[in-house]
Amino acid sequence: MGRALRLPALAAGTAPLRAARGAAPRGAPCRERARGGGGGAGAVTRYQWLAAVTVGATLVLIAIGAIVRTTGSGLGCPDWPLCHGQLIPPAERTAIIEYTHRTAAAIVGLLVIVTAAVTLRLHRRDRALRNLAIASLPLLALQAWLGKVTVERELPAEIVTLHLSGALLLLAVLALIAAFAFLGPERRRLEDPRRAMYLRVSISTAVLVAVALIGGSYVVGAAAPEACTGWPPCPAAPAPFLDGRRAPPVPGVHRRLVLAAFIGVLRLIWHARDLPEADGALRNAALGLGAMYGAQILLGAANIWTDFSAAVRAAHLAGAAATWGLCVLIVAAALYLPGRSAGARAPAALGRGRDAARA
Repeated sequence: MGRALRLPALAAGTAPLRAARGAAPRGAPCRERARGGGGGAGAVTRYQWLAAVTVGATLVLIAIGAIVRTTGSGLGCPDWPLCHGQLIPPAERTAIIEYTHRTAAAIVGLLVIVTAAVTLRLHRRDRALRNLAIASLPLLALQAWLGKVTVERELPAEIVTLHLSGALLLLAVLALIAAFAFLGPERRRLEDPRRAMYLRVSISTAVLVAVALIGGSYVVGAAAPEACTGWPPCPAAPAPFLDGRRAPPVPGVHRRLVLAAFIGVLRLIWHARDLPEADGALRNAALGLGAMYGAQILLGAANIWTDFSAAVRAAHLAGAAATWGLCVLIVAAALYLPGRSAGARAPAALGRGRDAARA
């Protein structure tokens, strides 16, 4: 009789365990990782790797483009898509540099297409990821067309600046795809006034950094950096656009934009101090942005100190693109909290079932 009473109790105690096992069948975390979903805690899926590699390759492409600009290699291949009418470029320095840029652009283009296709296949129900993936494709086509126009019109400053602006916009879209991939499909908003303020300041800072970067690109495209031979003051442009000349005031305007963005970065660091203890990553990101922006200011000054060395100018432009990318990632991290993956939930549910069984 006593044994008969204990058997129903044991069956009742193991019911939650069976329910938990039914909710998370064996192999579910493995299938989630293979599918490219959230994965277990600390696991990086193939989809996340793809998104991150695409962002990194885009940054490398922008860096190569900076080398093309600062070495005067933009017309090393005067036609498009061929180089001097042939598939293989001639053994000439500017032609090789420009053709390297085109080859890198082709690789990045393929990565963007693959990333968009995989995103639409795995995350078509995620509206943000779906829209970003769709947006990346016309942006890629626009960039290819602008590259063609830039060569055909022999590098006008306005088209060159527009080409870089498109590259920055594409980089932002790809960075958001990567950020959302790592945050997971169940990322969620946190209604916290301190975090909301940090988000607003991070967005305004990103806009200021982008404007300063585009202004700097125009300075290079207009061949105007030599108009300012001092740092930090610019004696040639004490009052921008008031002397009737176009080129000399441009560097002065760029420096004022840099100062405005620097104030935005300082504001972000200040507001990061008010974040909850759990948002330590956002505080560190703001400090990292401050360090990167400070390095960018020093590189800008080094342009003057090194008599506008091509290497320093290329590093300055590439570093500016990386700074912009970090701004976008900070906005994404401030916008959402990472969601718990299916792989992380299953062990928790299983643990609760075991506790119920013990009770």
